[in-house]
Amino acid sequence: MNVVPLEDARARLRRPVQPPPALSSAIPAASRAQADDAFDDRLRMRQNMAVLAVTIAIVVLGTWLIDSLRYYSRQQTCIEAGHRNCVPLDPKYQPSPY
Repeated sequence: MNVVPLEDARARLRRPVQPPPALSSAIPAASRAQADDAFDDRLRMRQNMAVLAVTIAIVVLGTWLIDSLRYYSRQQTCIEAGHRNCVPLDPKYQPSPY
């Protein structure tokens, strides 16, 4: 087992950390931060719109599914009861109420 003396580890940490030359470009930090914020805002808005579209699709499909299940349940109950007029007519084929 190798034991590293604590003094050697502290000596290595005392050296200043220099950023690479590519990071010290002429672009000011404030404008780079604003560009990053604008990009993040656009990305967040795009994600929000996608979530809204998915939510609307789920609600519409769920409503359609529940309506269909209720309709077919009523049809099945009517047929099981032995009725012969289970399929409702379209409103244009029904007699007028007057």
